[in-house]
Amino acid sequence: MSLPRAPSGDAFVGVQGGISGDGPLGRIEVDGKFFKENGRRFEFRGVTYGTFAPRASDGARFPERQQMKRDFAAMGEVGFTVVRTYTEPPDDLLDLAADWGLHVLAAVHWEDWRYLLGASRREAARTARQGRAEVRAAARRLAGDERVLAINLGNEVPADVVRWYGTRTISAAIADLVETVKEEDGDHLVTYANYPTAEYLPLECLDFLTFNVFLEQRAEFRRYLTRLQHLAGDRPLVLGEVGLDAGRSPEGEVHQAAVLDWQLQTALDRGVAGTCVFSWTDEWWVGGSEVDGWNFGLVRADRSPKPALDVAARWNRCTVRDLDWPWPSISVVICAYNAATTLDECLRHTCDLHYPHLEILVVDDGSTDDTAAIVRRHPRARLVELPHAGLSVARNEGFRQATGELIAYLDSDAYPSPEWPYYLALALDGSSIGSVGGPNVPPPEDPIGAHVVAQAPGGPVHVLTADDRAEHVPGCNMAFWKKVLIEVGGFDPVYTSAGDDVDLCWKVLDRGWEIGFHPAALVWHHRRSGLRPYLRQQRGYGRAEALVEARHPDRFGPLGTARWRGRIYTSLPQARWGQRVYRGQFGTAAYQSVYQQGGYALDVAHQAGVPAATALLATAPLAAVAVQLALPALLAALYLLSIVAIDMVRAHPPRGSELARARFRSSVAAHHLLQPCVRTWGRWRGAGAAHRGLPTVAPLPRAVRTAAGGVHVLKEDGSREALASTLVEELRRKGLRLLPAIGWEDHDARLVSTFLFADLQTSSHPVGFVQVRVRTRPRWARLALTALTTASVFAVNALAAAVVTVAVAAALCRSAWRPRRILERAVQRPPVKA
Repeated sequence: MSLPRAPSGDAFVGVQGGISGDGPLGRIEVDGKFFKENGRRFEFRGVTYGTFAPRASDGARFPERQQMKRDFAAMGEVGFTVVRTYTEPPDDLLDLAADWGLHVLAAVHWEDWRYLLGASRREAARTARQGRAEVRAAARRLAGDERVLAINLGNEVPADVVRWYGTRTISAAIADLVETVKEEDGDHLVTYANYPTAEYLPLECLDFLTFNVFLEQRAEFRRYLTRLQHLAGDRPLVLGEVGLDAGRSPEGEVHQAAVLDWQLQTALDRGVAGTCVFSWTDEWWVGGSEVDGWNFGLVRADRSPKPALDVAARWNRCTVRDLDWPWPSISVVICAYNAATTLDECLRHTCDLHYPHLEILVVDDGSTDDTAAIVRRHPRARLVELPHAGLSVARNEGFRQATGELIAYLDSDAYPSPEWPYYLALALDGSSIGSVGGPNVPPPEDPIGAHVVAQAPGGPVHVLTADDRAEHVPGCNMAFWKKVLIEVGGFDPVYTSAGDDVDLCWKVLDRGWEIGFHPAALVWHHRRSGLRPYLRQQRGYGRAEALVEARHPDRFGPLGTARWRGRIYTSLPQARWGQRVYRGQFGTAAYQSVYQQGGYALDVAHQAGVPAATALLATAPLAAVAVQLALPALLAALYLLSIVAIDMVRAHPPRGSELARARFRSSVAAHHLLQPCVRTWGRWRGAGAAHRGLPTVAPLPRAVRTAAGGVHVLKEDGSREALASTLVEELRRKGLRLLPAIGWEDHDARLVSTFLFADLQTSSHPVGFVQVRVRTRPRWARLALTALTTASVFAVNALAAAVVTVAVAAALCRSAWRPRRILERAVQRPPVKA
């Protein structure tokens, strides 16, 4: 059995420092992926309690007062801080739990849909009404009670029941119960205990996600907890039940303890905010009958302890810092330019971090405000001052000055959670990991405009290829082994304000390294507040994107949008848009998981479709010539309206009035509509300068002759593959957007234009020579659609049809001529004819 190291004694600092400890109970609040009590980190260490035989005095399904007192005293002595009930807790339970420093995760039991026969909508609605009444009564009774950690609305509605009545029906009913609790006490935390077979149930309305998980294989348990963290988004994840049936033998009890040991260790490793061990005792009743043969308890029915109790006691007193892990030395590098408004907050939290061998450097990139003076007020931070040269230069100087093995970059308008460096280090879980990162979320106290921007496109998001592997992590929360930064040459100085993180992540991947990701390595990151600052930022991002595309053209599509191999994730809970659920044959899969579809098509619809539709709107004045010519503008308007509707549905507004929520959704949709146009404008403006300063390519051999069909014949000086690669790079340097072949094509690269494909081909024949050509192929479907459109226009106005025909012909000629002409210049065609 693996054992944690002895607790270090120094507890995590929370928002105001320290772990909540002895003293009167305070109200528990959500703090990012964890909890806090009285402004300090609250360590959720729970155990389930019940259900028991009904008491003779009041029918409550709990032991008599003296037995509860002994149970809670024992729980407190071994370090539990939470007791989870399955029915509404009576007053004496709340009093006794508080006496021993135990918060109560209080359930509200009501007869849900699993008890119905038939498929009557009236009966289902009546069940929902009765549940609402039960929940309201319990919420009203418990309102303002700081002994209650949260109200739990239910436990494991069976997947068959969800399938029978419909996912939307069940999730809408749970959301209605959440609002019922909030109406009685807006500060009460609310959750619902789900389980893997109904994983797909959308529960964005909950304050934290609770899952009951029983897995006996450690690797599968670890993978599943990482997956659940992504379902939780920026909310805490709590394991509502975890443990193992010990059976009736001493060997079974030892095995139970061993499994519980790695379960609790893995929960800490994966950043789980809280665990509830199932259960306290083997004494267990369901309905009106005692259950025999279920031995999940930490103590037996007579309250004698099992070995698992000692395991729970050890882990109850541990935090992530007590895990047995080779913690690397870390240098936190904060690059700042005129950052006086946010830097003090950033440094207060960063300098409060408790991590062994932590160094803090602030690189002042030639600021003209009080940035340097603010750094000097924080003795733990080391100031490095530079003349203003841009973000990449500052980041390079930061890692050169750093002494740590791992270089963690943090933006000056962000600040870390107390556990941040530990979870970055835990993401280094393989020898091939060269970089790591985690999520970033806006602080909850930020203005509403910042939260709108957080849901708008173009922000600092991570792109994941697996639950714990990334293709990209944003610059506000990323870390690299120092040796990896040296190997890839650091950050490219051409990026002065953005784009450097994408460029570096792709260079790291191209060198064969992997990028790890930990969903609990969270930083708080302030977003731009307001539409104008946001659009100004996106225009700059567009210029940076042009630079990135020029240096990584194979990672961009024909429309100029990045072709991510992974999926873009935000810190929000996963939306239902584009989800598929694997239920298994006859709905019997034990783990009925949610799978997100696509995402790239919707991104293209925004980034390419919105600017194109906006341009078509400019044709509206043609309606003065003929009414039919208004059709393109009308279709464009309908397209934009559909995009707006999609974005409004996908938005996650905060709680509030319907009017406030509608305004929030509308604002998010407006940001989605304007951002692609502004970013495209920035990309176009930056395209001209993007190819300057590119690395030089190997010189091409001189063409010795030309042949029919525009073929150039070169001497074979080296491999054809090397020559083809050099040709592709040279054509890209001349401004052509070429898509690389991936092995299935009969060409080496393809230029995609509106009406043609232009394919670059090379062939090693005859011996000693390489033949090169650009072969054009019409895009017949587009040409046919254009011809049909032109004919329709001709029926209305011959002059307009003629203009369209000339424009299409010019585009065809240019698309066919330009790549051939650039290739001809690249190989320095001599005047020799075949």
